[in-house]
Amino acid sequence: MKLTGKLTRLLGVAALVTSVYSTSALSCVDGHGYLPKNDMKIPPYEKWDKSMRGLRGIDESEFNMVLDKVYDVYAPIVRKFNGNLVIQREWHNSEVNAYAERQGSNFIIKMFGGLARHHVMTADGFALVACHEVGHHIGGAPKYPGTWAASEGQSDYFANSKCLRKVFAKDDNEEIIKGMSIPNFVREKCEASFKKSKEQALCMRFSMAGQAAASLFANGNTPQFDTPDPSVVSTTYNKHPQPQCRLDTYFAGSICPVEDDEDMGQSDPNKGSCNRASKEYAYGYRPLCWYKPTNGGGGDNGGGDTQVPTPTVNGQTSVTIRNPNAIVPIFIDVSGISGARGFVLEATKPNATFSNPNGRNVDPVNGGGYVIVSGKKGNYSLNPARQLPGWGSYQFRVLPLDRNRRVLGNFSNSVNIILQP
Repeated sequence: MKLTGKLTRLLGVAALVTSVYSTSALSCVDGHGYLPKNDMKIPPYEKWDKSMRGLRGIDESEFNMVLDKVYDVYAPIVRKFNGNLVIQREWHNSEVNAYAERQGSNFIIKMFGGLARHHVMTADGFALVACHEVGHHIGGAPKYPGTWAASEGQSDYFANSKCLRKVFAKDDNEEIIKGMSIPNFVREKCEASFKKSKEQALCMRFSMAGQAAASLFANGNTPQFDTPDPSVVSTTYNKHPQPQCRLDTYFAGSICPVEDDEDMGQSDPNKGSCNRASKEYAYGYRPLCWYKPTNGGGGDNGGGDTQVPTPTVNGQTSVTIRNPNAIVPIFIDVSGISGARGFVLEATKPNATFSNPNGRNVDPVNGGGYVIVSGKKGNYSLNPARQLPGWGSYQFRVLPLDRNRRVLGNFSNSVNIILQP
């Protein structure tokens, strides 16, 4: 199979790094958001043009009501984790996002009016987002490696399997869902997972909250409950999953019958969850589109060390090329990585070596350019005269991606290509 693509020259790297990773590479802790970084701004309603009034989300009273309920339920629970829950309410902030951070013993969540005003947002969906942010603080494993924060997928799972159950517990949920259009698929799954009608109603209610939240950045393509993401990761993916994968996670949390007072394990991801290791429950497992199951004990903090074979040129890992117009066939094989559908091929600057060997990010120091290629195995045809800046020694390496361009492992070792007269 011939793999093609144009290697980005050095001057284009900084801008392209953002475009490659912006859909899923930012966390919502320490300054980043519930959603990937975005430029959307939704000002307070009094600043809206009349033509926009049919696109409202929730109003300020609902905004505060939701956050009051979350605080009343979770402030005492957070104290058991030696923290003080602080909810920063910024109704007049136009940003479409939400954040979690820690300052000493203060477990902070920041909730913005721009997010609440988004036209797909409901009060229940907004409650889910607040629960997601609480989940970063106490939602358990898997976590971002070396940090206090639960991963994005785990925070989503916690939101529906634990938090919303507590927040909505005292509501008349059977009456509330009468005003909702509940898909038969959701109704059947909730009825199969729970025996009591009150529990079934809760399940249906926060399943629909999950659809509202997952629709925020689905580009008008509302994720559906009966079309799960088929992706299977080879190592736990800690950052933002795709919208369909997020809905799958919310729904899994909704139908997981583990009691909400059974806390998630802070180091063992199987504790307090529906998991494949115990096989005690038939439903509610974390989806494989972001989660790599663990057999229990220890933790599964993601990160992984999955690495593809070193690329070669005619079977060699170091070659000298004297004709810059000759096509150089770089053989690449990511077929051994589960779920791989393409890869990043990155080159160094001339006469440089990678400053972050075998990592998961492109090199911000010595990287000279890269290309994203679809395919799993074959030769990438490099044209040195057109794609490289001049004579010198270059390293090339490969990073596997799934069909949604999410990273599946670590960069390979490098093949050295020496271009000299």
